[in-house]
Parts: sequence; C-alpha cells; structure tokens
Amino acid sequence: MRGRIPESTLTEIRDRADIVEVVGAHVGLKRVGRNHVGLCPFHAEKTPSFTVNDERGIFHCFGCGAGGNVFTFLMKMENAAFPDIVERLARRYGIELPERGDDDPAIRRREALYRLNEKAARFFQRHLRDTAEAEAARAYLAGRGIGGETADRFVLGYAPAGGEVLARRLRDAASSDPELGTGGRPLALARELGLVNERHGGAGHFDRFRGRLMFPITDAAGRVVGFGSRSVPGTPSADAKLPKYLNSPETPLYRKGHHLYGLSTARDAIRKAGRVIVVEGYFDVLALAEAGVGHVVASLGTALTVDQLHVLRRFTRDIVVCFDGDDAGARAAEKSLATFLEAGLVGYGAFLPAGDDPDTFVQREGADAMTTLLANATPLLDFYLHRAVRPESTVTERGAVAQQVAAWLRKITDPLVAEMMVRHAADRLRMPENELRAIVEATFAKTRAAPAASAPRRAVPAPVRPLGLSADAEELLVTLMLHDPEAVARVDREGALDDFDEGSWRALAIDLVAAARERAPLDAATVLGRLDEATAARVTGRMLAMHDEDPVRRQIVVDCLAKLRHRARERERLRVLRRIREAEAIGNLDAVAEGQRQLLALRQSETNERA
Repeated sequence: MRGRIPESTLTEIRDRADIVEVVGAHVGLKRVGRNHVGLCPFHAEKTPSFTVNDERGIFHCFGCGAGGNVFTFLMKMENAAFPDIVERLARRYGIELPERGDDDPAIRRREALYRLNEKAARFFQRHLRDTAEAEAARAYLAGRGIGGETADRFVLGYAPAGGEVLARRLRDAASSDPELGTGGRPLALARELGLVNERHGGAGHFDRFRGRLMFPITDAAGRVVGFGSRSVPGTPSADAKLPKYLNSPETPLYRKGHHLYGLSTARDAIRKAGRVIVVEGYFDVLALAEAGVGHVVASLGTALTVDQLHVLRRFTRDIVVCFDGDDAGARAAEKSLATFLEAGLVGYGAFLPAGDDPDTFVQREGADAMTTLLANATPLLDFYLHRAVRPESTVTERGAVAQQVAAWLRKITDPLVAEMMVRHAADRLRMPENELRAIVEATFAKTRAAPAASAPRRAVPAPVRPLGLSADAEELLVTLMLHDPEAVARVDREGALDDFDEGSWRALAIDLVAAARERAPLDAATVLGRLDEATAARVTGRMLAMHDEDPVRRQIVVDCLAKLRHRARERERLRVLRRIREAEAIGNLDAVAEGQRQLLALRQSETNERA
C-alpha cells in the first residue's frame, strides 16, 4: 500500500516524466520557439491554442483555460485520481513509492476492490481456457468467429455453472489462496462488487454469474471495474431464468452510464485512426476487432450518455455511432444528436442495412465493406435535417424544425462548436443565421427563467485574463515569482511576505523565498501541484504568456508590492481604529492618544510612498 508521497518523490517523477513525451502520446505537438503547440484535447478547436513548455513542465490551453503539470494533464485526460496517475508514472519511470500506512482505509479498500476484480477476471479466463465444462462456451465463441487471440486480448472468461464455485474459492482465500486473496474479507468485497450474492437469511453466499461467458469491463486505464456476461446457448445452467445478458450492478467502481466496453484495448487504435466507432454490444466489438477494426467501443447496451462522450472526447472528437438502418435506428440517431450536442460534439452516424448489427454485417460482408460504411458516416445534424426538412416543407414546418434545433443547440457549452452548428443548421434550414441565433437565445432565456428541472449545464472554463492588476495581487505576484527569480529576490529584500494575507498564496511565497535563499528554487510544476485545477490553469496561462524580457512585467511586480503594502496598512488602520473605539468606551485617554499617533504614522507612510 502506498503512503503519503513526499514532495521530493513527486519532483523526481516530474523530472523524469518529460511532459512533452507524455502529452505527445495524446496530442500532436509541433515545436514553436521555446514551446510546443497543438490542438487542445479538452475542447474542439481548429487553430492550435494548446501550449506545452518542457522547461517548466507545464501546459495551458488559451482557448478553454485548462492548464497545469504532467499530473494534472493525465488526471484530466484519463479521468483518473491523483494517486493512480502518480503510481502509473512511477512504475513507468522506475521510481519506488513509499508504502502506505494504516491511516488511509478508503484508498486501501478501493485498491482491494480493483485487485479482487482483476483476480476474478483471471479466474474466469482460466476456466474458459482450461476446463472441460467450458467446451460449449469455446465452441460458441468459435461459431461467432472469435478466435483465441481476440479472446485473450479482451480477457474473455467463463463462470462455472456450479452454484458457489467462486464463492467457495473466495471463502477459502481469506487465509490460504494467493490467487484470490485480498488481504481483507474477500466475500464481503465480492458482494460489494456484485460477484456473489448472500443467501436468504444470511446462510452463506452463491455466485452471481453461473454458466456464462464473461466479459471484463475496464476503465480507460485498463483496470477491471465490472463484468458483463452472456448465457451459453444449449448449456444447462443455474442461470436459465436470468436474462441472456447480465451485467454487474452499480458498485463503487462501476457506473453503467460512464464506462465503455473495450476502451482500454482500443485506445491506441483510436489515436492512430483519429476516430472511434461506438457499437452496442460485446460481440460487435469482438467481431470488428477480429476483422482488424480496432478503434471500437460498446456503450454497454444502453443509449450513449453525455458522461460516456466526455470520456471518449479525451481521445478524439470524431465519434461515429453505428445505428440500425430502420425507423428505430433513425429515432435512436435523433436521440443521440441531442446527447452529442450537450457534450459539445458534432457526432456522426453510420447506418447498417435493416436487420444487421456490426457483428453480422462484418462477418457477411467483410472488413472492407465495414470500413467503407464507416467512412461514409453522416453528421447526425445533417441526418436529422435531411429527414425533417424537404424542398416542399412549409414555412411553419421549417419553423418547428428550427425550434427543435434551437432547443438542441442551446445545450452546447463550447462556443466554437455552437457557432459552427448554428451556421450549418441555418444554411440547411435556408434561414438567416441571426434569426436562428435569436431563436436559440430566446429558447435559452425561456429555459433559464423556468424552474430548473434537470441537472445544471456544465460550466465552461473562463479564458485566462490578461496579465494585469484586475486579477488578485497575491496570485499575480506569486505567478511572477515563479517566472522570474528577480521577483523572488525583490519580495525578500522588501520584506513583503508580511504584507500577504494568511493563506495559500502567502505560504507559497514563503516557500519560494526560502528555497531561493537555499539556492534550490522551486520549479513551477511543483508549485502547481499544490493548487486546485482552476487556479493552476490560470497560473500556467499567465506564465506561458510572459516573455523573458518584459519591462511591463517588472512594473507589475512593483505595482503588486505597492498594492499589498496598501492592503496591509489598511488592515492595520482598521485594527488601530478598533483599539481607539475600545479605549474610548472605557475612558482610557492615553490609549486613544497612542492610537491617533499610530494613525498619523500610517498616513505619513502612505504619503511618503506616493511621493
């Protein structure tokens, strides 16, 4: 178990983890001067505004405001927790992390859940490979065209049909089984993960999955978060009364509307192809992978959600959903359009022949036909407008379509996507852009005025403000101290640390001065790790906007120091006034006179500074 990670270890990881190398695995970067630039992976843009500085170990997008260090980037890119990112980078760069003590039970328990899921997946995989009982399951996979290599790549497994095979192993594992032991209470953890159920009255446990093919569901980092399963045709099992497909329930690790089947396996193929194909079921993913189409994920049998799209958009914004070519598929495409727009994405639809799914289509027609079908994917908004607006459509009919489109467009939080979609929709509707914008604004105003019936819209990060005193003087001054050692020296010379308010900026300024005195200055990436995401983004943006030789920047240091001194004098003036009032209340004339002398000295100090 990992303990609290020392700052020195985090610094070592940052030093070894070249931020250009790490970011470059996700974003195409081009060197421009001292920085690297590329298209931001966190919002849609056509002109690169995403900047990485390898000297300082920081990144910033001047379009959406995202910014921080290598840890921040991976946490945001992969929707992962800080300890997970630190541990992965440490393993990658051969850095040993300290053991965690007994003071972090929540993290220890979560790690035990991940570990048990992983061991259960390997348990099911061995049963599929090695047992006679799984022969029917192996034959079923072969009949569906799924070979051994694909089965191994996706860690397919088989849950034995006996009522409590896994439960019995877990019960024994509490003390003796190194394969399934978790160092805790395996049955309690397995019940929490939905691997076993408790018998009525608490009389023992039984396996939730019995006599079924098993499909481990992983997060983007490849950790097993849950399981899907399918009954095996022609095989008698205790699952006869259960549905054909059965998934893990909602657990601390698994949320159905958030995860996607096959994402960790498809990540590299998605980046290489620059797009991702979304299908509905496990066998659609497996059949396409078998045919050499690797950039495919499944929505786990549900309509695509905004959360799932937010996961995918970290890898690509070119997202194609496969739909049936019948009326039901058209309705599903229309429903998906609203979801895509809410996620700030265009969205494309590839429509299969009626009665086909990706699995049957690729097996019958082959990989080339599937590739052609996907290449001809249609923007979902175009698909809707083509169906909804005909040359003979009346003005009233077009107006109704415009109202529907406006209701969808107002969900878009990305200004660039919103502008593009308004122009495109207005052109297809054959109406002026300003008229459609007016309808969108009216729809938004009407919705905003009504009582909120649904979750609030996601906030769009504010763009970084230009360097100037409109921002907080303490934040600006610490940012300048990070950029310029002379600013640190000046703060030290003028004794300005005492002028900071008590808080995080004062603590950072003290650390920067102390480090400079010891000739071991703190790097920007280290300091950014102590800030919340929004603040780190602002700081990185201002740092990357600064130039090495900038007389205006030097003047801003002077202005910030003056503002801090003024605020410190104002605080002292209020304290003196309070003491004077207290002295007057008890008739202490000497204390009143002393307070008035102090007020005069404060006024004289400010007058001298202005002079």
